Amino acid sequence: MCGIFGTVAQTNVNPEHFTDALNRLAHRGPDDFGVELWADHNVGLGHRRLSIIDLSSAGRNPMPNEDHTVWITFNGEIYNYKELRNELERQGHTFRSNTDTEVIIHAYEEWGDAHVHRLRGMFAYAIYDRRESDNKSNDGLQQQFRLLLVRDRLGIKPLFYYWYNDTLIFASEIKAILAYPGINRTIDHTALFDHLTYRYIPAPKTAYQFIRKLEAGHLLAFAGTLTPPQQYWDISCQETNQITDFQEAVQIVRETLTEAVTLHMISDVPLGVFLSGGLDSSAITAFMSHATSDVVRTFSIGFDVAEHSELEYAKAIARHYQTDHQERIVTSENVEPALTRILHLYDEPFAASSAIPTYQVSALAREHVKVTLAGDGGDEIFAGYNWYTTWLQLRKLDAMPFDKQLFSFLGAIWPESQRGKQHVQNLARPGFEQYCNLMGIFTPEQKRKIVADKWVKEFKDYDDYWYFRKYWREDLDPLRRLQYLDLKTFLPELILTKVDRASMAVALEVRPPMLDHVLVELLFSLPTQLVAPEGQKKYLLKEIIKDLLPTGHINRPKKGFSSPLTQWLGSNREWARQKLSDYDNGFLNKDFTRLPRLMVQGNKVWSLLVLTNWLRDEVSSI
Repeated sequence: MCGIFGTVAQTNVNPEHFTDALNRLAHRGPDDFGVELWADHNVGLGHRRLSIIDLSSAGRNPMPNEDHTVWITFNGEIYNYKELRNELERQGHTFRSNTDTEVIIHAYEEWGDAHVHRLRGMFAYAIYDRRESDNKSNDGLQQQFRLLLVRDRLGIKPLFYYWYNDTLIFASEIKAILAYPGINRTIDHTALFDHLTYRYIPAPKTAYQFIRKLEAGHLLAFAGTLTPPQQYWDISCQETNQITDFQEAVQIVRETLTEAVTLHMISDVPLGVFLSGGLDSSAITAFMSHATSDVVRTFSIGFDVAEHSELEYAKAIARHYQTDHQERIVTSENVEPALTRILHLYDEPFAASSAIPTYQVSALAREHVKVTLAGDGGDEIFAGYNWYTTWLQLRKLDAMPFDKQLFSFLGAIWPESQRGKQHVQNLARPGFEQYCNLMGIFTPEQKRKIVADKWVKEFKDYDDYWYFRKYWREDLDPLRRLQYLDLKTFLPELILTKVDRASMAVALEVRPPMLDHVLVELLFSLPTQLVAPEGQKKYLLKEIIKDLLPTGHINRPKKGFSSPLTQWLGSNREWARQKLSDYDNGFLNKDFTRLPRLMVQGNKVWSLLVLTNWLRDEVSSI
C-alpha cells in the first residue's frame, strides 16, 4: 500500500514542485520514495512506499520493465501475483524482484489493457508506456506515448485526476494535486449540495470542478489527449449459478471465502485484523485463526456510551481464538480534535462519523502491525444492512390499500419540532424515493431550507437523487436491487473511502477479504433466496460460520464501528452551535441552526460541521 502521484504537463516538470506535491502523501508511504521525470514527454511519476511485499530496494517504485520502456507507479496488492508470475515466465518474461508490482508491468506487456482482468486484488496505478515514442517512424518523427490509469473493481483503492488546460495530474489523494502550483481550485457547488444528501461527494465528482475521481472498475487513458473513462468491470446480477441446494451454496461460498482470507494474508510483514465483534470481522478472525499456526492479532474500539460499545463481543471472539488482543476506548472528548483531523484526511466534505473510531483503531493497530484484515463488504454481499429490512417492509405496505395522499397530507401538517415527520412523509413516497430518504441525511425539502437563497434558486430543478437513480435497477429482485445499489455507491464512496484515508493516515494497510471479486461475483450469481431467504439478513453467512463462533454470537444485534454521535454532540452542543454560527460561508443559510430539532440530530449536525469547516479552510487556503 502506497501513495502515487504523477503528471503529464505542457512544459518540463519542475522537480522541486513535483517532489513537494508527492510528499503530501508521505503518510501513505513512509518507508521510501521515488521520482522519475521524462523531459521529452513532460511526464513525471512519483511514489511513496509502504513496504509489504519484497522489502528490498528491488521493490522501489516507479518501476520499469527490462528495457525501461514501460513504467509503473502502484498502490495496492495483487494476491494472485505468484500464479501470474509463473504464467508470464512461461511466456518468456524475466523478473528482477519478488514484487507484485513487477507482475503488473509484464502482464500489461503480454495482454495490453486486458491485463486488468487477470488481477485479483485491490489497486490503483499508472502505467507509462514509451514503446512507440522510442521507435522512430519512417519520417523520423516520434510517435505518441501513452499513460494508463487503472482502479480496482470495487473501489478499494482511491485515484483522483485533474484535467485542465491540457494538463493531467493524478494522485492517491486530492491534497497532493492541490499542492501542485497553478491548480484551478474552483469549487463545484453541486458537489457540496450532494454532500447534504449523501454525507459524501458522489463519484466522479469531487468538491473541485476540475478534479475527478476515477470510478471503481474503470481505466483512463492519455495518448495526446485524455479519453473518457472506460468501464472494464461491473458485477453481473444475473442469477446464472446453477446451485439451488442451500447446503451446496454453503459449501462453495465457505471454500471461496476461505481462499479469499488466505490470499489476503500474504505478507512479508506482521498483520492482524480489526475485530468489532460483529459477524463479518468475527468470521475473518475465525478463518485467519484456522489458516495459520501463529497467534492472530486483533484490534478493537469501544465507546464511553454503553449501548454503542461492542467490546464484550469482541473480547468473546478474542478469547475463543486466543488472539493477541488490543483495545481502546473513544470518548466524547475526541469529537472536537477529530473534526480537524478528519478535514485533513479527506480533503473534501466527508461526514461519516465512523471515521473517528476507524482512525482510532487504525492508530492502535499500527503500533503493532503494518497490515490488517477487515470485514468491510460483508453487509453488501450477504445482505446485512438494517435498512434492507426497513425498505422491504415499506414495499409490502405499498402493496396494501393505503392512501398515499393521506400520508402526504399528514406529513405536510406534522410539526417540524416533533419526531416522526420524516417517517410519515416517507410513507407517501414511491419505493425509490423511500430508499433515498432512508439513506440520505437531509431530504430535498430540508436542503433548501439550509442553503442560502441564491443556491435555492440555483438548485430549483436539481435532481437530488441522481446518483442513486444512476444505479437503481428495477429489473432486479428487490433485495438484489439494494445490494447492487450499495455496492456501487455506499460501499466505495463512504465505507471504503473512510477506511482508506483513516488507515493510511497512520501508514496502515487494510485488506477486505469479503470484497475479493471472485467471492463477490459468486454471491451475486446465487439466487437471493439462498443468500437471504425472505430477507433474513446474512442467513447464508450465519450458516457458514455457525460452528466457528461462540454460542449465542450468531444472532446477537448488529452494531459495527458506528459511533454514538448524537450523545457525543449533546455534550458538545454549544461548541457545535458556535462552530456552525460564527462563519458566513455564502453557501449555507446563516439562520439554519435555528431549524427545529436540527441540533439534536447527530448525523445532521456532523454533516454541517464538516461542510462548514471545510468551506472555512478552503477559502483561507486560496
